[in-house]
Amino acid sequence: MKFREATIEDWDNLEIFYKRIYRDNHPLQKKEFWEWQYGNEKYGRAFICLDSNDKIIGHVGANFGGGIAWMINGYLDEKYRGNGVMSNLYSLAREYYPLAATAANNLGLGMYKSMRWYRYYNLVRYVKINPLIKEITLRNVCKSVNVSVDHLVIKDIHYFRQPSIKGLQLSDGSRIVSQENVGGLRVVDFKNISFLEEQAWKLGYLWVDYITSWNDLLTKEIEKRGWVLDHKSSVPWRLNPIIDGYFCDITFLSEKPLDNNLIVHRSYSDHGRIGSL
Repeated sequence: MKFREATIEDWDNLEIFYKRIYRDNHPLQKKEFWEWQYGNEKYGRAFICLDSNDKIIGHVGANFGGGIAWMINGYLDEKYRGNGVMSNLYSLAREYYPLAATAANNLGLGMYKSMRWYRYYNLVRYVKINPLIKEITLRNVCKSVNVSVDHLVIKDIHYFRQPSIKGLQLSDGSRIVSQENVGGLRVVDFKNISFLEEQAWKLGYLWVDYITSWNDLLTKEIEKRGWVLDHKSSVPWRLNPIIDGYFCDITFLSEKPLDNNLIVHRSYSDHGRIGSL
């Protein structure tokens, strides 16, 4: 078996692999998204394992943010599991930064437990609904809205250059993502909480949300302003398609202990891949 970094020259082989392991229309099945995610070593890399026929049988991705390699898109064909293949792939990512992960599924959690990783409190997602909505139901809150925000669109950072994402910046400097097809604004960076709320409702959005790590002290401020954990709201985490009752359950792990001042930013891992959530 061969272990190495993937490049865009591997695209034909990668596309076959992604179509084999992922649901239809997964973002990685699009070359443009792959180039955004893994095409620049400043922001991320993909690592692959190939068999003797140069078929991809294992893959992990790393999204670089906050001085950490956030491990994503891990998959290994079942017959090769338990032979150290994933450990070899993770070693390639470790050459860049220390390793961490969010949004691990049950299979991933089992692997991380075997690798003796640290597990932290799950990420927390807060939601606030437009106070003008009188009858708060999924149908009334998660629906398409018409908003005029083209003058606010920015693409000055890598996260906002993600294909299909619409990044906005308000006049106070707050950064958000518009997901008007389901009526919401997804907060990336706060500057002034009350101003952001006022502008969101003025623009015509029905809800706003913010996902972060449990140690983010900003959550104390937004709780005072009526933001609630998402399972106490009517806005599910899964919005493409909308899945009623599917709320945020995003794990947070690391290979080595992390600085307790680290806040998990929305852009750090694929829990921020808004277009497919």
